[in-house]
Amino acid sequence: MILRGPYLTCQKTGLLRYWADGVIKISGQGMIEWAGPWSDFLKKFGAQRQSKVHDSGGLVVPGLVDAHCHLPQYAAVAMGGEELLPWLKRYIFPLEKSFEEAPWVAHYARHFFQELIRSGTTAAAVYATIWKDSTDLCFEQALQSGMRVIMGKVMMDRYSYNDHFRRLYPSKSRKEISLRESADLCRKWHGRDGRIFYAFSPRFALSCSKELMRDVGQIAQSYGVYIQTHLSENKEEINAVTLEHPGYPSYTALYERCGILGPKTLLGHSIWLNSREIELLGKTNSSVVHCPESNFFLGSGIMNWRALAAHRVPISLGSDVGAGPDLNLWSVMKQALYADKMARVYGVHGFNGAAVKGSPPMPLRPEQVFYWATLGGAKALGLDRFAGSIEVGKSADLTVIDMSTVNPLPPEMEDLMDSSSGALLARLIYRGSASMIKAVYIQGRLQYQRNKVTPRVF
Repeated sequence: MILRGPYLTCQKTGLLRYWADGVIKISGQGMIEWAGPWSDFLKKFGAQRQSKVHDSGGLVVPGLVDAHCHLPQYAAVAMGGEELLPWLKRYIFPLEKSFEEAPWVAHYARHFFQELIRSGTTAAAVYATIWKDSTDLCFEQALQSGMRVIMGKVMMDRYSYNDHFRRLYPSKSRKEISLRESADLCRKWHGRDGRIFYAFSPRFALSCSKELMRDVGQIAQSYGVYIQTHLSENKEEINAVTLEHPGYPSYTALYERCGILGPKTLLGHSIWLNSREIELLGKTNSSVVHCPESNFFLGSGIMNWRALAAHRVPISLGSDVGAGPDLNLWSVMKQALYADKMARVYGVHGFNGAAVKGSPPMPLRPEQVFYWATLGGAKALGLDRFAGSIEVGKSADLTVIDMSTVNPLPPEMEDLMDSSSGALLARLIYRGSASMIKAVYIQGRLQYQRNKVTPRVF
């Protein structure tokens, strides 16, 4: 298949590449064989091209990467308003508990992955629940969706919502069962079809013993798989972790000494970090997932992305559904920009609440958050060989966008607008929503089409 139309992508340098009249040539295996301007395509292939050229129908961008979301929490979006810990207790734990023996789990999970795709997301890191069987069903639906998915069974051996655990397993500990079931799922699913990957998923230090976290570090390393967890999201959470795990210099140091930091570790939030913690994340090459919509919803704080970037900590973006209100990463990009604006205006940035010294720093740019949501997110998840940008040799994971839904003027007046790549991207971020997504391709296959129409053939 050959798609002709405008396309916009990030390069390895983080700079944008934009062709107003571009072509993407996709192989029968769904890989990008050629990408560039239409004029160069004609020079290279000319009349020898064997496939018909199809109108893309809109602006083509890479499929987005959601590096932090909770599948079972989707039903709880926009509920509550409390801070993290009371919100978990009131809304999330009861909802996740209902996944133990639920005939509707497969249908629910299928809908969740469909919604991700409708939002233009083609790769995601996902948390399930503590239940092995329901997590297994979620993996089945992830496989059928065609997406690239990193997922794991949530691990909790303290303050778990599984109240009747001891009745079911009177002779075994929660830690033992959690590790065994997670390992079973890992062996079954990690690497399936080259698109499904496993992440050991200890929820956070408040719900996990040191012994569980140490075992997770060892077993994840032995399998060569991911670890995903939460770090320093909320002040009350941090205080509770300090009480539950005394004797450690910091929350991050606890994780480091338990062996769960490293290049395959994804840390959600990471807001209230001191300088030594940030240095430790950089030293271990651990990745941080910025979840600004969730942070606003729960009143958690503003992540200090500049300090993290200064220590070369990989950064990606996450919807963090259900504290995030939806799966639309375009909205997450917008909130990341707004969070940075507020941090600069009010002189705070989440770095232990400290004020920014000296002149205000340069603002976060749309190009940077787009990078985090595409190529930067793919790099953080170790998927950049396959996804994150429109490049030869990568999978054709593409989203087609109807620009008429975000442009302020009708087509006959478009010459009055700035049509540069930066202006296009700013409109997508500040005015965009899931309704602008016309079509989504994953490995060259059409996985979603808003209106089923036959594309124009040139």
